[in-house]
Amino acid sequence: MKISRDQELNLIKGILLGANYSEEDADTISKVVTHSDFTGVYSHGLSRLTRYLRQIDVGALNPEPHMEMVLDGGAIMVFDGDNGSGIVSVNRAYDECIKRAKQYGVAIAVGRRNANIGCGSYYGWRAAKDDMALLLCCNTYAFTAPFGGADRMIGTNPIVFALPTGEALPLVLDISTTNVAMGKIQAHEREGKEIPLGWASDYEGNPTTDPSKAYALTPVANHKGYGLAVMVDALSTLFSGAAFGSNIGLFSKLEPENTGFFMLMIDPSKFMPLDEFKANADEYIRMMKASRKAPGFDEIFMPGELEFKAFDRFLESGIDVSEALQAELAALAKKLGIDYGGDDFEALLKHFNN
Repeated sequence: MKISRDQELNLIKGILLGANYSEEDADTISKVVTHSDFTGVYSHGLSRLTRYLRQIDVGALNPEPHMEMVLDGGAIMVFDGDNGSGIVSVNRAYDECIKRAKQYGVAIAVGRRNANIGCGSYYGWRAAKDDMALLLCCNTYAFTAPFGGADRMIGTNPIVFALPTGEALPLVLDISTTNVAMGKIQAHEREGKEIPLGWASDYEGNPTTDPSKAYALTPVANHKGYGLAVMVDALSTLFSGAAFGSNIGLFSKLEPENTGFFMLMIDPSKFMPLDEFKANADEYIRMMKASRKAPGFDEIFMPGELEFKAFDRFLESGIDVSEALQAELAALAKKLGIDYGGDDFEALLKHFNN
């Protein structure tokens, strides 16, 4: 079944309101989750929403958190997310961070006691639109082992960079430090599909194509990706007081995550006139894209360019929701006590899109 962006926004918001989220927080989460699906990053879209709903059901995710700034150092801030949605926490921290960055030229916000922050490129798009440069990273549930180790101690630990531009598409890099996100493993298992070699290894450390046996995700570039993941861990937890390593809740048991994030925001206009910065960024992009193509390539793409183009494409066509995901969402809505006048996804979708 195909659904439109508005249908997905209304669906997510309706379900979250039924799970006791505030209007504001439900709206925020729906925008980030939908952004993921409509930029082609299905691992953090409706597929990941099922995880949030399970966490809410068992009390591992607080739908009514009292997030607070526990340290205000002017350009430096520390937030406590009260075991709530990382999406909500990062967006609230962003709101404060941009005020401070405009005042001081640079601002840093870190957070503890958070959960998954959703699709990282959403924040990159937001920063570029606000004419800000952004570095955002976070730690996650432990999904991979240290290089040379066997125990899962490190997360997928994504990194987001964003820079504003003038006429060109903004530069937005959103990558995990593993070859794939765990959400993609889960999606393949839900659909009964094998995973490609190189995505994960089993409990014994052997490469596997069976998503049900995937134990540790493979870091990008082996020891180099491992090194990046360690530094993301350090930035996200040591400054904020968030959990790391074996202190993080277990993914398999739906335990609270208590993970952290690190956000650095820079106002380019403090370095030079903003128009000049944007013109330089545009020239940089034109130079890269106009350079010689390697055999077999027709175009050079810049970080984030494919996601911008995917968004335009899916905005026209809508996105596909598999039968397995439809059934899972409908069942979870029922489990949370949402009465939508039916038992299937079609009734659920219609209920929130009248």
